[in-house]
Amino acid sequence: MSRPGGDGDRGSVLLVHHRAIASPYSATVPHYLARELADSGTVHVLSRRRPDGAGDGDGGFPDDVVHHEVGTGQVPILSGLLFVVVSTLYAAALGARHRFDAVYAFQQTIIQGWPAARAGGSRFVVGLQSVPVRQKRDLSDAAHGRLPLRKRVRVALLARYAWAVGRLLDRTDEVVCLTDGIRDATELEYGVDLSGAHVIGMGVDTDRFAVESTREPARGPDDTWVVTYVGSIGPPRGLEHVLDAVAESDRDVEFRVAGGGGDDYMTSLRERARDLGIDDRVTWLGIVPHEEVPEVLADADVAVSPLADIESYRISFPAKLLEYMAAGTPVVATDIPAHRRLVEPRENGLLYDGSADGLVDALDDVIGGEVDARALGRAARATAEAHDWAAVVAEHEAVLFDRTVRRPRAQPVPA
Repeated sequence: MSRPGGDGDRGSVLLVHHRAIASPYSATVPHYLARELADSGTVHVLSRRRPDGAGDGDGGFPDDVVHHEVGTGQVPILSGLLFVVVSTLYAAALGARHRFDAVYAFQQTIIQGWPAARAGGSRFVVGLQSVPVRQKRDLSDAAHGRLPLRKRVRVALLARYAWAVGRLLDRTDEVVCLTDGIRDATELEYGVDLSGAHVIGMGVDTDRFAVESTREPARGPDDTWVVTYVGSIGPPRGLEHVLDAVAESDRDVEFRVAGGGGDDYMTSLRERARDLGIDDRVTWLGIVPHEEVPEVLADADVAVSPLADIESYRISFPAKLLEYMAAGTPVVATDIPAHRRLVEPRENGLLYDGSADGLVDALDDVIGGEVDARALGRAARATAEAHDWAAVVAEHEAVLFDRTVRRPRAQPVPA
């Protein structure tokens, strides 16, 4: 059987993921890969079945993407095991039937992707958005005996899964890591050589974030400046020191928080704002639907990313920061490796030391005119355009089909 595709065709690919990819919010990279590659190629997706009534959440997912959804219920452990077994057999059958040019397996479906590639003689590519199955190996027999049965079974299964992942990482044609930190950590975790792995970061839908503001932007140090945070809320997110900075600042600052967290933690943040005497300067927007985030950012004068310097953030890609930049909003972020992947200090954003005093100084630089807020916003937008999904997918496409693909260029920053 000949492979699908001819001249001008992007080729055929099977994407394998443990989550439904019709929405970009649960499986971002494969979602946009499927959207872009389906324009001129053949795309099949093997994933878990979506919950009943779940839509694509994006309003533009191509109808010509062929979905193969596996439903195995919601029974703890058993459903996961069934999905691995059933999806592995299904993947092998799809590979043998369609003989895809490439099979792209992500994170928790590496095992399923391998037989699909083998059965069809396809190029086998693995995508890592985090370190797969990071599992402690020093559980003592005594500690293991005190674990509940369900957890003991899960530990045993994950250990076997990790063993298989380690073997398969040595048998891929290509590995794509979201960051160099994930590549390095995976090498240490599994004892494999990933020096030849490709590092391809996250993308952003720049058109979606090109939204006009509904308010008059702050223009001088005496105006009210809206500082906005969007994202999950928890202790490592650094919101405590942002509240402290708002209280310490001599500037007229309104802090808007979009996101949600645990009830007790959210209560503690509100109490902190009251104790600091700034509760009238803090607006808690709650969880904002993703399609409304561009409007929230369009109404901000500054967007802040106050993440703590912990390992999880060091090796991650700051996707939320990329959205800030796509909105053309001046960015102020903690000086951690993840943020340094995107921010050139005083060129397209500002970095600070993660303290309230450091944030006060950074905000003073923007509000006081030490740096040009508009120029920061324009440069941030240009940075985001270089990470538009069309450009990011072009990089994945080159890896998938082992060929050179022209990457769209970012537009120059207006003077």
